[in-house]
Amino acid sequence: MSWAIAAAVAGALAVAAGAALQERTVITAPTSGISQFRLLRHLAHSPRWLVGTALTVSGVGAHMWALGHAPLTVIQPINMSGLLFAVVLSAFFHKRKLSRSQVVGSLAVTVGLVSLLSVLPYHTETPDFEHPALSMLPGVALLVLLACLAIARYSGDAVQAWTLALGGGVAYAVTSALARVIGLGVLEDPLNIVRPLTAVALVVGLCGALVVQNAYRTHHFALAYATLLISDPITAGIIGVAFFGEPLPEGPMNGVIAAVATAVIMAGTVTLAKSTRPAKAAVTVPLLDSADDEDGEAAERPAAEPDAGDPAAADSAPRTAVRTEAGQARTGPRAPAGRAAARRQRAEPGRSY
Repeated sequence: MSWAIAAAVAGALAVAAGAALQERTVITAPTSGISQFRLLRHLAHSPRWLVGTALTVSGVGAHMWALGHAPLTVIQPINMSGLLFAVVLSAFFHKRKLSRSQVVGSLAVTVGLVSLLSVLPYHTETPDFEHPALSMLPGVALLVLLACLAIARYSGDAVQAWTLALGGGVAYAVTSALARVIGLGVLEDPLNIVRPLTAVALVVGLCGALVVQNAYRTHHFALAYATLLISDPITAGIIGVAFFGEPLPEGPMNGVIAAVATAVIMAGTVTLAKSTRPAKAAVTVPLLDSADDEDGEAAERPAAEPDAGDPAAADSAPRTAVRTEAGQARTGPRAPAGRAAARRQRAEPGRSY
């Protein structure tokens, strides 16, 4: 059990790092007039996206291995351990500080969801590999994905991020549930992996991954990733209760913990939604010979010294520009031209200027 938990933690961190790397690439992809196939081809040419994909695949592999050695209700909540890590990485890649509200929201979502799923009773019964109701899960996942895509098509960026990530989370949960069944079958007989259920799980997982990529393109990464990590374990818990016979929390104390944890999750999600805004395009300030210093303020760069014997070059010397603390542009005098004129006057004392 301990090795399964360790593998799940490592997988969660790998998926979080991969998601942050992928988000840096997908937001630069064309936003209109591009099919999903062309989007994937565009992303495949990015080394950053490929590294992120490799991390994600390795993290998912570790998660699938853990599902074969521990209950669904134990492994799925561990995915939340990567939320804060992913938000911090996203802020680092965008070269911005992590806001206090993002930290509070991420911690609230993480603590709330872990608390919610931790009150679920430990359940070790092996699910039936031939359970007839399992055939319904892929169809339900695809219907949810189609509904989320339809809503996102006519919604703003924040709603798109939420709905697409929700659909991806449901697809991931269904994939994890199928993977648990497949993994338990493989432990009994390795040939059990060669079954139609394996292909179905791969299709559902790939569809969910594609929808999640589009959620990252909305510039609401923290909201999208938080929604993904919320919808995935909750859906997995519902599947565990409905299909695997896993019991709900027992006793009034566990019920209170579940209710409080749900409220904390909702508050954390709202906090992340309010603190995350779409990235704004960079504004180019037409200042000549200006550069950014280490503190982020515009610093003055000295202009090249003009030729003393060329009055045209002296008169055309660029006017230096600096940025004041208030953000206003201030233009300085033509110092190089004045020095050149003084030298010419000293060289020709008989000439009147």
